[in-house]
Amino acid sequence: MKKQVEGEFDWSPEIQGYILGSSFLGYVVTQMPGGMMAEKISAKITIIMGVFISSLCHLISPFASWSNTYFILAIQFMRGIGQGLIPAASCVLAANWFPIKERGFLNTAMMSGFCAGALLGGVATGALCSSTLFRGWPSVYYIFGSLGIIFSIFLQLFLFDSPKTHPRITQSELKYILLNQEFSFSGKRPPIPWRKLFTSVPFYALTVAMTGQFWASTHFVSVHPTFLGTILHYPIHERKKSNPSSRLHQGLCALPWIQSLRTFSVSMPKT
Repeated sequence: MKKQVEGEFDWSPEIQGYILGSSFLGYVVTQMPGGMMAEKISAKITIIMGVFISSLCHLISPFASWSNTYFILAIQFMRGIGQGLIPAASCVLAANWFPIKERGFLNTAMMSGFCAGALLGGVATGALCSSTLFRGWPSVYYIFGSLGIIFSIFLQLFLFDSPKTHPRITQSELKYILLNQEFSFSGKRPPIPWRKLFTSVPFYALTVAMTGQFWASTHFVSVHPTFLGTILHYPIHERKKSNPSSRLHQGLCALPWIQSLRTFSVSMPKT
């Protein structure tokens, strides 16, 4: 079995940990502000800001890596800040759009997009790293960053905060959605029942489950590829595309996301 291919950056394991962890720190910081911005200002604006900031940081990342360690740390942190704005704002948007009868199915489908994106992105990343396009690994940041910028433009054109603000929605669609909502868009949202929330057993069960899920996801997108490369010595990219070790590495990285997709599909409520 081949040894791990040396990279172009002389980063110690400690520095690598800081670089990998800084984005997750930024992600945590903007979770609650993202939800508050979506509620008070606009879920659409919050999501577009998150996508644009994280995509722009993707484009800058190669230059930051070549420039300075502290620069890439800052860019990673900013990328996490952008990504942290998206989940809570997406939930607000879903509450505005999804009818009660279809909310379970649609929320599950929306959340499964994370696993599908990680799966497809992981496979594409391996192929791009082994290519000669833009010197290999930088192409991952250029391509995905550019796609994110384009996606933010599409969001600006086609995303709307609520059915009432959509200029092309039919009256029948609008009536169906509004009749299947818990509240009126013209009124204020009900106050958050904090006491009932923190004395609810299902709330704590969900908290534990979500903590485990995100802990595992964080491991698979950061520690897992590093473990396969440095401990098991599976090459992340290989010049020979037919190399079985490279395919095995990609397959091992994809397995958790395949299982997550299966779990989401099983948990989808039948409508």
